[in-house]
Amino acid sequence: MASQAAVIISPVSATASSEFSGDYDIGNTIDQSGLSIGFISGVTNFDAYIAQNPTHTTIAANFEWFTQENVVSATVNYDLGQTYLIDRLALWNEESSGIGSFDISVSTDNVNFTQIATGLVPFDNPLANYPAEIFSFGSVAARYVRFGISQCPQPNPGSFNGCGIGEVAFSVVPEPLTIMGTGAALGFGAFFKRKTSNKRKEHNSQIKA
Repeated sequence: MASQAAVIISPVSATASSEFSGDYDIGNTIDQSGLSIGFISGVTNFDAYIAQNPTHTTIAANFEWFTQENVVSATVNYDLGQTYLIDRLALWNEESSGIGSFDISVSTDNVNFTQIATGLVPFDNPLANYPAEIFSFGSVAARYVRFGISQCPQPNPGSFNGCGIGEVAFSVVPEPLTIMGTGAALGFGAFFKRKTSNKRKEHNSQIKA
């Protein structure tokens, strides 16, 4: 059976421990508003989309998230809407006051979180429309994804003393249970056919006798 391709998804909601104002809220990082090329969440092929080199605008208001000024670390929580197997993060790191370092933790219940990556250092983007950077990790079941952000802003150019993100999205891999379920169903179908065939043979033998 050919393997299914990973699709790209946006979180359905987000919260942050600090926001500069309503024009720079964390919701700007999950609505595709600043992207040069859009995608259909849960449908578009992740790799094919990233291969198009979608960039994010440098315009800040209503397109990017920022903490309050002089807040140089933050916690950001994303809700994917349901539990998925995710294996990669696409991060458009804000070009002026981007994340210096961050950790990723995941949860299925929004209570118990497991750290899956630590000390990630995103690229320090120049003052221009900026691309996505892909962070890979082993496929893990998650509905909630938490970023522990620190060391903001990145030094170049760092015009605002705070943290910023342009957009985030995740790669969802096919669920093994789906494939296993299909195989189990096929196996049961074959077993049922064998039992039916045997019963018919027994019935025919009785008629002939």
